Amino acid sequence: MLAALFALVNAASAALSSFNYVPLGNNPTLYTPGFEPIMHLDQHTFDDTIFKQDHAFLVEFYADWCGHCRAFVPFFRQFANLVREWNSVVTVAVINCADTFNAQTCRDNGITYYPMIKYFPRTARTPNQARMIEAQHSAESMREALMRMVANEYSVARYPDWPNLSHIYVDSTTTYGQLWEGVPESADYLAIIFEEYDGIGVQFILDLSSRSHMLGARRALSNSLLVGMLRITEFPTVALFRRDHQQALYMMRCREMFYISETDMLKAMRMALYDEVIRTPGYIQDENLTGLTDFVTLLSNHFPVLSFSNEIRRSKRTTSTILKNSERARLVFIHMREYLESRKSRNAVPVDEYKRQFENVERVYAHPFPVNASWQHCKGTLPTFRGYTCGLWTTFHALTVHTYIDTIKDSNVNALKPLKSIQGWVRGFFGCQHCKNHFMNMTTNILPMTERRVRHPQDMMTYLWRAHNIVNNRLHGDPSEDPQFTKVQFPPPFLCPTCHSGGQFSRRQVGIAHTTSLITSTSSI
Repeated sequence: MLAALFALVNAASAALSSFNYVPLGNNPTLYTPGFEPIMHLDQHTFDDTIFKQDHAFLVEFYADWCGHCRAFVPFFRQFANLVREWNSVVTVAVINCADTFNAQTCRDNGITYYPMIKYFPRTARTPNQARMIEAQHSAESMREALMRMVANEYSVARYPDWPNLSHIYVDSTTTYGQLWEGVPESADYLAIIFEEYDGIGVQFILDLSSRSHMLGARRALSNSLLVGMLRITEFPTVALFRRDHQQALYMMRCREMFYISETDMLKAMRMALYDEVIRTPGYIQDENLTGLTDFVTLLSNHFPVLSFSNEIRRSKRTTSTILKNSERARLVFIHMREYLESRKSRNAVPVDEYKRQFENVERVYAHPFPVNASWQHCKGTLPTFRGYTCGLWTTFHALTVHTYIDTIKDSNVNALKPLKSIQGWVRGFFGCQHCKNHFMNMTTNILPMTERRVRHPQDMMTYLWRAHNIVNNRLHGDPSEDPQFTKVQFPPPFLCPTCHSGGQFSRRQVGIAHTTSLITSTSSI
């Protein structure tokens, strides 16, 4: 009885950190508490957080005065965002060893240089149980290193409350129910990734782990009997199953899976509002100033700052996650809108003044644009493919969808205005002259951007969809086309089978698919 009482007292007095915890000490931190998926530790919280919980941690030990640590910040921040969905298994954390308050903790953990990164297994109870991870200037490489650490720990411990990371073994006696081993009872769907080697499947499962209550995930090797049964010929491929239905609902190659990346949109908008605009000689004026102001206004009002996820069957139940960088980026857009509007009476803004203003505002809001980050879902097979233009189109579509959602109860909304704002920016600032000419010809002659075509709020989405498909059709087979990401008519059948009927698109179904995909799949990676 007394032992149990003391245990309760100790638990109640434990000093545990959290994502919103502001560390004690006097020195500045290189990361912002509460604004990114990074937990801050200090002398007060380190031991209780790391060694007294059944949880794995990856900790960066840094010094705020260290130049290399400062240069490493964007890579570590990007890495933390890439693995933010893994938090039920492993948490990313940092501690500032330059702060004298934390000196003893850093000595206890054998920190001899900065930055030093250590992985603490779930069962770690002392510093010497940690394992080193190289501080690489590549978020993807660090993700892979962490993935290996987690996979190795699971292969030994097989924690029942971790996602099932083992490969599915199938023989002639295997039942359909056994494929669902380790999948929560609440999950009605199961995604199995088939891979040629031991690798991407672990990342796939960890990426989905935060949604395990509705979607289970398993992995299988390319020599599995299931491969022949499902007639899979390319890897990696994902097959989606429903609990009460033994045949695969969908099968898709991983490169065809459709996502929207917060990183891609932020990179594209920083290039659009900074790199493109400051190339203007002398002054931003007349219709270019109007076009820029209108486009920044559209961003300030409707740039997405929430990521929504719907349960697959119970679509009325929706959860949302705040996209912290996008939230701060929207504040940048708001300030730039106010700045441009305050200069309207002049009808001209010096480019140098605009440049300084943008730099000052993004500095105030802690640089929300991931300038040095790699393209995520817009990444091409070569640096010359996709990237910026993919990010632009993605953002344009997201803006029309979010304008529609944000103004759905406004009977007086001008459905044409968002499209005109996009057109105005393209006309004034898009650096590819050939592309600009085609876009302007398309939106004025081929598919005129008029009130006759865009009468209702949903028309702004379907107009841009039609316009983009015209562009894709024109560029299909062009040297600028990425051979691994060919210009298809959106949405492809794997994303929306009901959108295709008799070789024609159903605009109603396209509108539903367009809205759903662009709202629910925005990710911070």
